Amino acid sequence: MRAKIKIPKTNSRTTFRMSEVAQLKETIRHQQIRIQELERMLRMNMEQQDAAIKAAHLAVRSAYADYLPAHVSNVTRKREILEPRQIFMWLIRNKTTISLKQIGRLCGNRDHSTVIHACRLVDDYAATDRRYAARLETIKNNFELFINECN
Repeated sequence: MRAKIKIPKTNSRTTFRMSEVAQLKETIRHQQIRIQELERMLRMNMEQQDAAIKAAHLAVRSAYADYLPAHVSNVTRKREILEPRQIFMWLIRNKTTISLKQIGRLCGNRDHSTVIHACRLVDDYAATDRRYAARLETIKNNFELFINECN
């Protein structure tokens, strides 16, 4: 003998629940699309940040012939390495949206306060020394050129 399956009756309460579930499914689908868009935008942002970092290295290299990207993460305090590193930090901070913490990581796991100090020093030197200001202006212009070439 077969068992009879009862078909649930629909009333206003179950109809409301069904419409609620449909709305939730639609919301979830929209959220998934938004998450995919955000992931794509983050990937694009990371590519732009990489291009900005490369452009900053090239711009600093244009003014300092002995500069190498490895000097940025170097621990030494020699003037010929320290000055380009400070300008690199200043350039990345003022021309990109990269956080101070990330800039510090780029420059040999330095603290964000070190980045702030370097940026202040560069601004102070540019305000008092004309040759330094001219060199900084050249680096800024070269950075803009290299960024435009990368995009």
